Amino acid sequence: MADKGRILVVDDDLNTLKMVEQFLLLKKHDVTTCLTFRDAMEEMGKGEFSAAFIDYFMPDITGLEMMKALHQVDPSLPVIILTASRDIKIAVETIREGAFNFLIKPVDPDEIYINLGNALKNRKLEKENQRLKLDLKDKYRFDHIIGNCGRMMEVFDLTMRASNVRSNILITGDTGSGKELIAKAIHFNSDRANGPFIRVNCSALAESLLESELFGIEKNVATGVNARMGKFEAADGGTLFLDEIGDMAQNTQAKVLRALQEREIERVGSNVPKRVDIRIIAATNIDLNKAVEEKKFRQDLYYRLNVLVIPLPRLADRQQDIPQLIDHFLEKYCGENSLATKKISTEAVDKLLSYHWPGNVRELENIVERAVVMCDSDTVTTDHLPSYVLDGAGESSSVPPVTGRNMDSLVNDYERRIIIAALERCAWKQNRAATELGITERSIWYKIKKLGIDIKKSRPEDTPG
Repeated sequence: MADKGRILVVDDDLNTLKMVEQFLLLKKHDVTTCLTFRDAMEEMGKGEFSAAFIDYFMPDITGLEMMKALHQVDPSLPVIILTASRDIKIAVETIREGAFNFLIKPVDPDEIYINLGNALKNRKLEKENQRLKLDLKDKYRFDHIIGNCGRMMEVFDLTMRASNVRSNILITGDTGSGKELIAKAIHFNSDRANGPFIRVNCSALAESLLESELFGIEKNVATGVNARMGKFEAADGGTLFLDEIGDMAQNTQAKVLRALQEREIERVGSNVPKRVDIRIIAATNIDLNKAVEEKKFRQDLYYRLNVLVIPLPRLADRQQDIPQLIDHFLEKYCGENSLATKKISTEAVDKLLSYHWPGNVRELENIVERAVVMCDSDTVTTDHLPSYVLDGAGESSSVPPVTGRNMDSLVNDYERRIIIAALERCAWKQNRAATELGITERSIWYKIKKLGIDIKKSRPEDTPG
């Protein structure tokens, strides 16, 4: 057994107490024995135990009452009940109240070893789970979100308010502006922090696949299909983060609306409702109000989501935060790569400040990570920045002529230029360009088609694949 921890044994029968002790000592466990409940509670106060074996019938207390007292001190302590009684009702009651298992005397040593081994594994997993949850809570503390500009102060205020209520939340902002970070900060600082945080990218899946992903699928809906839990069920007791909800098909929107209203879902292929206790946080990079007007997004679902809105500013609108973000990402990626924390030259910072950041914070993070990898000295310079950043100080001022053109035409033209520039930098590999821009492959394919970008004509003939 990997974990030999301290084991508590409590029994008023000295023969049983010594027998169990000897079995455990053979496996090199650190064993503490007690003849009375009072002695056991005194030992519990001296330090942590990894598991406990306790007799059910004690002179002054039942095993069930003793287990509850032990759990008052250590709620996750695995307790294995020992008794000479074969009354199944006692076994059922103790396990229902939190016992790890119930063993009949005289106890076989193999039963002790198997049950203790399983109990110690469970104990280790629970502790690891608790540690991970504490790490997540620490990682997503509000003071770990970087930003000092006025717009970000508003974001912090709204995020803290959102964590203290159970209302649905809508986070808006451009791709890469940090919507998922804010969603996680809300979750891990709320009363649902111990529940799951489940993310669904609504733009990454086709309508038919998204529905089964959200609501699950019943067994034998099609030949060879097994039953599968959906994200709504997986998020029960926690938070469901619907990212890019503006790309969701209207049929799926209707089912999501019903789930929000009724707090229950039906799996694909089933008409049996399942209750779910979830909190919805949705995010989008489009104007949902405009989408409602254009009949692309359901008005009733919009009103359900539009309870508390958190608008995230573009990185270009919070330039004063860029130096602090650079320092944060330098420290992060130097740490992840076991490197001494690097500095950055003033010239490199100036270039990053003058860049227009179409990919927002995510793009800045990718550039700093690349610079850390490429830099062999202790200082990142302009030599470690991509050429498009050094020149890009230019793209932001390259605004198409306005005269005689409407806003949609101007925006499409500008977006077309950004995508073509990204494709050129990535040797016309759509998946790499999508990653650089912080969007999905499906999204860049859709935008290429929508904006009429002819890959064959735009790509130079000597450019590979």
